[in-house]
Amino acid sequence: MVLGRARTKRRPAASRVASRRKRRAQLLLLGVVLAGALWVAVDDRFYVYGADVVGAVRVSRDEIFWASDLAGLHILWTRSVEVEANILAALPNVESVDAGCGFPADCTITVVERQPKVMWDENGTFWWIDADGVIFQAPPASPSTGGEEWESWAVRGPLPRDGEGRLEERVRVGLAELWATGEDVAVIFDYVPSRGLVFVDERGWRVILGQGPGMVKRLQVLELLTDDLETRGLTPRFIDVRFADIPYYSLTNDW
Repeated sequence: MVLGRARTKRRPAASRVASRRKRRAQLLLLGVVLAGALWVAVDDRFYVYGADVVGAVRVSRDEIFWASDLAGLHILWTRSVEVEANILAALPNVESVDAGCGFPADCTITVVERQPKVMWDENGTFWWIDADGVIFQAPPASPSTGGEEWESWAVRGPLPRDGEGRLEERVRVGLAELWATGEDVAVIFDYVPSRGLVFVDERGWRVILGQGPGMVKRLQVLELLTDDLETRGLTPRFIDVRFADIPYYSLTNDW
């Protein structure tokens, strides 16, 4: 070494070769990643064109799939929460949904349908109503069944809805209490807005039950009153037990 001057050592040839190999490997890896990303982005196998729908009975599987908004969506853009919300918003007859998707584009949608308790005939339009008062349209079919063999109660008349579009609470409570009694009160009820639930018994007598709580007491009063009328040989045009403490009947008037 000469004073004031330093000699820079050259990098060994092996080190330079290793550095170039490392850069080439990095570029190759980047190319593979980009090619893979492009393949995933454009290959049809990663787009959703169908789903395995589980639990559907009254609602068609196709209807549930289209309601999910999954059709044509890339697997990377699927969100289970959004899929479930879409189905619940579009199909009120579905009570709950569990959706999930995985690679390459396999989606499963499990639904729990609402169980109808009452068939409601609103001037020829048939609705189902569940225990929570949720109203959903019955599938088209014969006027008597609305789409399937119906073994529960049916109600005819204007359908009273609350602000959320459900069955008005007083009607729902009245029906719920009738369900809870387990009695075969009637097969078909009429709903009259000014009077509530009305039915014709096995004698051909028209009975006004009303609506809201207190159905058990009304039925008890009805049984006592009908027994008394039969004992006396009277045939009423109607019996009104809406107000259980002051039941009323008429031998001449229709209402």
